[in-house]
Amino acid sequence: MDLLRPGPQSAPYQLRALAMVAGAAEAGLGKPQRALLEAFESFVLEARQKIESLKPIAPAELAAQIDDPAHARQLIRFMVVTCLADGRPSPAQLSLLRAFAAALDVDEPAVAVIGHLANGSLLRFRLAFLRRSHVRHYLRNTYRMSGGVRPVLRALLRFRGIIEDDFETAARFRALEQLPDDTLGHQFFRHCSDADLPFPGEKGGFPEGAIYHDVTHVLSGYDTSPEGELMNAAFQAGYTKDDHDFFVWLFSIVLHAARINLLPFPIPALPGLLGEGSLALDILRELERGNALKQDLGDRWNFWDYAELPLEVARERLGVRPRSTPASRGEM
Repeated sequence: MDLLRPGPQSAPYQLRALAMVAGAAEAGLGKPQRALLEAFESFVLEARQKIESLKPIAPAELAAQIDDPAHARQLIRFMVVTCLADGRPSPAQLSLLRAFAAALDVDEPAVAVIGHLANGSLLRFRLAFLRRSHVRHYLRNTYRMSGGVRPVLRALLRFRGIIEDDFETAARFRALEQLPDDTLGHQFFRHCSDADLPFPGEKGGFPEGAIYHDVTHVLSGYDTSPEGELMNAAFQAGYTKDDHDFFVWLFSIVLHAARINLLPFPIPALPGLLGEGSLALDILRELERGNALKQDLGDRWNFWDYAELPLEVARERLGVRPRSTPASRGEM
């Protein structure tokens, strides 16, 4: 997922539209919405305007200022994130979002998906979201690694704790502990152990085709706290090259900002999280940092080719840049 900067001509118009969507939240312009607006303004739009002074903008006027489809789509995606800044979207936000998307001729699947949420249909939202999420990548990778549908089904059943462990697969990951401390493989072992995450092959463990998510935590440098997950998801979305790359980022926004749990286990709910510290700005920085990677780790990347490398060598080969700013409470 690329991060684009529209330039000074259209940026003020984009900010006005974003402010309209933010202000249409159920409780009005709150701290999380304001933090997102300020982050978009300073880091992406590079505009300097007082938010309270921004005037509403008609969809047609906005469309007249944006002639690049990629910039138009990015703006709609930022509107979607703004709608989920602190809970479910309001009907007023959904109405604005649809109007702006239509005027900009943007067919963004996320608009329809969060429409189910705004309309109160949680089941439809879950089904529509999961059809487009990175779970598809996990299953595709597991199929490719295991060579068939049956092993994929067994991995899913094992993830849900329904069938016994695959001791051979689990032992291969457990053996990573024996690698030198500074290697990617050993640090992956430490990451999973410290977070109490089962390894592939163990009950509750991710299928092997999904481990690149937790390897990404090691490469990006973020833990599994809500803040760390938001940072890591933005980094992962940045390197993902897929039609539904946005849903990689959106997954963490739904979980930790909108507080809609799409997982089969409980997660902490922290209202107003995006309004804390510099988190909103740091997330955008991680999205751009992920852009710099030389490879989509979810597409035919082999962890075992890198496991024995020193972590810093693996980062250098993949193009992982150092973090430019401290994390907001989500550091490892």
